[in-house]
Amino acid sequence: MRTVVAFAMLLLVFMQLLFVAPQVEGVTSAGMHIEGPSVIATNSTVHYRVIVSAGFDKYMCTLLIGGENLTGLSPVNQTMQENTRGVFDFSVHAPNVTQSLYLSFKAYGIINSTGKIKVYERTLYVEVKKAYTVIASIKNTENYTVSNVTVNFYVDNRYIGNVTVDKISPNSTKKVTYYWVPDVGNGVHNLKMTIDAPGVVFGGTNANSYARDIYIGKLPNYGWIYYLGVATLSVLVVVLIFQLLFGKKGHRERSPKWKK
Repeated sequence: MRTVVAFAMLLLVFMQLLFVAPQVEGVTSAGMHIEGPSVIATNSTVHYRVIVSAGFDKYMCTLLIGGENLTGLSPVNQTMQENTRGVFDFSVHAPNVTQSLYLSFKAYGIINSTGKIKVYERTLYVEVKKAYTVIASIKNTENYTVSNVTVNFYVDNRYIGNVTVDKISPNSTKKVTYYWVPDVGNGVHNLKMTIDAPGVVFGGTNANSYARDIYIGKLPNYGWIYYLGVATLSVLVVVLIFQLLFGKKGHRERSPKWKK
């Protein structure tokens, strides 16, 4: 339904320009800039900004997303925006299945007086990967509400992102969840979190910073150590039993020399 509405709006704009002999130029990507991540986490919300070069009276931009499994994706259908600035902001909620997505952006620059229409088109390929979920508990130790509390996250002393809490009530706690797409090798890494708001600390620490080690990737299988230990113990038990049962039988006592 949204696709039909978007198409109808585009059609109306073109019909309005019929009276001024519209001139549609060829499709180009030059002059169209897109800001946004190329790797996103499953079930996360990300933002893309499209900037079209200035010089037009009206701008329109559409976004259509494609992929193998769009379960959890939003928006599913084509979405459209129009304004006179040439700057468009789109929010995308990633699907809950890892895959490759393509985001097809198409923009139109329109000059009302001449009917000139310039078409811009770019496709952005995005990898959806399973996220590492970081959960932190923060506490407001003040007797008043603290607003705009930002929690920053670092891995191996490298900044990876943040989460901002609008407000936290006096003497209360809140959970903060951050979804991070690991871009480091498998193994042990150091995760550090900091809070930039006075009076707000991490729960249970009374400090505005907290660090711990995390493991990225599949944990090593140390089961063989357990089975090796069990096998070794079994062998020792068998040897001990064998010595108890047959050790004395194989031993012959010698008669004392004074006994004849």
